[in-house]
Amino acid sequence: MKYNSVPEYFYKLHGRLYALLLIPLLAFVVLYWKMKTGDIKGLLQDKSFNSVILLVFISIVLIDWVASFLIFRRNVKSILTLGSLGERLDHYYRFTLLRFLFMMSGLTVLAIGFYLTEDQYFTILFIASIVALAFFWPTSAKVCGDLHLKGDERKLILHKLHKLS
Repeated sequence: MKYNSVPEYFYKLHGRLYALLLIPLLAFVVLYWKMKTGDIKGLLQDKSFNSVILLVFISIVLIDWVASFLIFRRNVKSILTLGSLGERLDHYYRFTLLRFLFMMSGLTVLAIGFYLTEDQYFTILFIASIVALAFFWPTSAKVCGDLHLKGDERKLILHKLHKLS
């Protein structure tokens, strides 16, 4: 990724993450609205089968999130030894996007589950997952912690400075 300053780095990173988040969010909101207005109905009406689908989809989402966590941790460990801060930030950017792609696919699975069953548990899980994303959001403090930054590098990222003076 090309960037000229730390604020620009975070601006581009957060912009792409918001765009990724918007896709499942819009899909879920449109599905929810269409179902509540009666324009469309859930495909599966068998309540006992719906609980099985709920468990299967929750399992898929959990596996998805755990995989994203493990892959992210492994990849971040591999970039800690890179020389320049710019290289580490570039790799961190890619791994963060990959992590959020996994998480957004989990949100999409929840939207599909809601479409299939019209079960409100999918709504609750979707909202809880959106809230849980806040714990993984790449703030400047989180980036410093993940990359084990110290000294001037930490100050540069933490305060989103253009340059050290």
